[in-house]
Amino acid sequence: MARFAPGGPPEGRSLLSLLRAFLALIVTLSVLTAILYTGYLTYTDLSPEEVRVPEAELEVDRSGRRVTYGRSSLTRERQLWLMTLEGSPEEIGDAHGQLASRLFTDLDEDVSERLGMRFGAWLEGWGATMVMRWDFRDADDALPPAARKELAALAKAMPEAAGGRLGSYHRLFLHQNFVELSRRLDDVLLEGNMFAASQRPKGGGERGNLVVGRSFSVDLGPEIEPDRVVTFCYPDGKYPFVAVGWAGLIGVVTGVNARGIVVTLNPTRTDDPLETGAPLPLVLRQVLEEADTLEQALEILQAADLRTSGAVLIGDGRQRKAAIVELAPRDKDERKPRGDDAATIWATDHLLREPFERDAQNDRIRRYTSSGYRYERLGQLLAEHGPVDPTRAVAILRDRRGLGGEELGLGNRNALDNLHLTHSVVIDVTAMVMWVGEGPSALGRFRAIDLRHALTREGDRPAPLDDFPADRLLHSEEYGDYKEALAAIDHARALLAEGLPRKALADAKVALALAPDVGDLHRLLGDIERELGDLAQARAHYERYLELVPGRLRDQERVRGLLEELGP
Repeated sequence: MARFAPGGPPEGRSLLSLLRAFLALIVTLSVLTAILYTGYLTYTDLSPEEVRVPEAELEVDRSGRRVTYGRSSLTRERQLWLMTLEGSPEEIGDAHGQLASRLFTDLDEDVSERLGMRFGAWLEGWGATMVMRWDFRDADDALPPAARKELAALAKAMPEAAGGRLGSYHRLFLHQNFVELSRRLDDVLLEGNMFAASQRPKGGGERGNLVVGRSFSVDLGPEIEPDRVVTFCYPDGKYPFVAVGWAGLIGVVTGVNARGIVVTLNPTRTDDPLETGAPLPLVLRQVLEEADTLEQALEILQAADLRTSGAVLIGDGRQRKAAIVELAPRDKDERKPRGDDAATIWATDHLLREPFERDAQNDRIRRYTSSGYRYERLGQLLAEHGPVDPTRAVAILRDRRGLGGEELGLGNRNALDNLHLTHSVVIDVTAMVMWVGEGPSALGRFRAIDLRHALTREGDRPAPLDDFPADRLLHSEEYGDYKEALAAIDHARALLAEGLPRKALADAKVALALAPDVGDLHRLLGDIERELGDLAQARAHYERYLELVPGRLRDQERVRGLLEELGP
């Protein structure tokens, strides 16, 4: 029998034993971690129910601009995509996925790139994903059965939507929760303007037609505008409706149904904790599918279980009246409409009613983003003399001036048209005519659509309605200079990243001469001047950036930090 010296086993063998034990511990912990991680992913995963859809074939017409799939279709007309969806929830979801796959993929790539810029560090992005998975576990249980089936069919028809350890159903469900997901970012990526007017003639009498104007912005970068998709939806057993949005969205942010009920949504932020409930865009879809009157629409909104807050404009073209409903997950008794007897109503991205006056998040949006400024500017424009007809509504959406008519410069984030709008829409809800801007922003032609004929499909097709022509700025030298300035900014930013600040400064000065009021340009100039050692110029540009780019709260905090480093 082997015997060790009184001092114990040899030192080499002792170290080897410790090393083996340490490696065994590492392996055990790794296996346990892998098991726990896999279990966490499985527990927090969202899975669709089984759905069956009738088989159909995609057919392309000779022009290549129209694709049909069963009773549904997708048509490109200039800069607009017109999608028609018809049938059961399963048929609508399947057709949506088959027809709009490419449009969704393009948008999804842009969104992923924007989020990648926000969560630059791998660990930060992974941590945010894990928290998000936990917050959304079983969240699809709050969806109505029809919405679950439609989303399941959409995911089945669009398997390429999967990614990032999420199945296509899970990721498409998260796309329906874009309002909540944007709230998790410091920066404000979603903004909206909306107003309604139904003024009485000077001599009294019945109110005029109810006219609604609305613009919506998704900030994915200066060069990115999601495709504008106008969806005509004919769900079995429910009211037909039209919605203006983007591919992959089954909810509604801007829409009107065959009964003349209109809804528009502006994202807001409040201190309310996240609750179990449906995404607000899907609640608005329920309004369009079921509501016959303004009163019925309000009942649906007031009874809905919601995950997040939002400001909703809701109108009734037959009654010629509209109201703003400020919604939050909090007490449903507080969801009271405002402005339902007013001739004009309007809203941006903050809430006005008394329950939200002491809400810190709401106050932050009002004071430190462009929401408060845009709200005041809308009030000024709507208070001007004369009725708000569709022509004037288009002019309001295209307004690029500041309070009192002050010149703001192209691309200013405080303007109603900041040249980065995702969609712009005017609706004469009483006459049932809608005009949709073709882009870019609100500059392009507003195309007229006869909703009465489109949604009822009755009678002969009417004569074409008059469109609103493009804004004169679109084809001007001034706008050409603005676009050239954006290109020069991109090139200057690339040169600075390569360690060539002097060359970057030359390009940035070209941009400054072409378009002096672009906020991102002043942030870049501040970085360049700081690199070159001209701290006074850097300070001046950083301060100008803070004036021109409200809403990017995370970036503003970084710039304020740089100003502190520069000293007085």
